Amino acid sequence: MTIEDAAQPPGAMDDHAGLPDAKPAAGGHAFEGAPEFAQALRDAMAHAVERGTRRLCWCDEDFASWPVGEAAWVDQLTRWAHLPGRELVMIARDWAVVERRHPRFVQWRRDWAHVVQCLVFDAEHLRGRIGFDRVDRQRAREDFDAISQRAGPGFAAATLGL
Repeated sequence: MTIEDAAQPPGAMDDHAGLPDAKPAAGGHAFEGAPEFAQALRDAMAHAVERGTRRLCWCDEDFASWPVGEAAWVDQLTRWAHLPGRELVMIARDWAVVERRHPRFVQWRRDWAHVVQCLVFDAEHLRGRIGFDRVDRQRAREDFDAISQRAGPGFAAATLGL
C-alpha cells in the first residue's frame, strides 16, 4: 500500500518478485511477520485519512493477511471515502478469500463501489513495502502501474442472480 500526499499524483504498490532483501527508501517502514504487517497497514490507513490522500493502491495475492474486515479499518476507510475525489484501486489474484474472510469489507465495497476499482492479476510472487517519501511513491507508482496494465476487472460490487 502506498500513501500519497494530497498534492501528489496518484500512487502505487510494489511488485518485485523474489526480492528477499527489499527495503523501503529512507522514509519507509519495514515489517516482518503477519502481526507487524497488519499493524503497518493500520498505521498507513490512519496516515491516509489524516493526510487526505486521494488515491490508495493495494496489491496482494488474496488480502488474507490484511485487516480490511476489521470494524476500525472499515470506519477509517469510510472516513477516507467521504472526502472528495477519492479512489481505491485493488489488485488481487483471488477475491474468494476476501469474500469469505472479510464480510464487513465486502459490504463496504458494495456501498462504495463508485470509489473502488478491483482488478485481477496473475503473478507468481509479490513483495511489498510501505513508504511515505517521494522516492518510495515514485518507485511504487511505476511498479503498480506495470501490474495494473496486465490486470483485468474482478470482484464485482454486486452480482445479479436469476
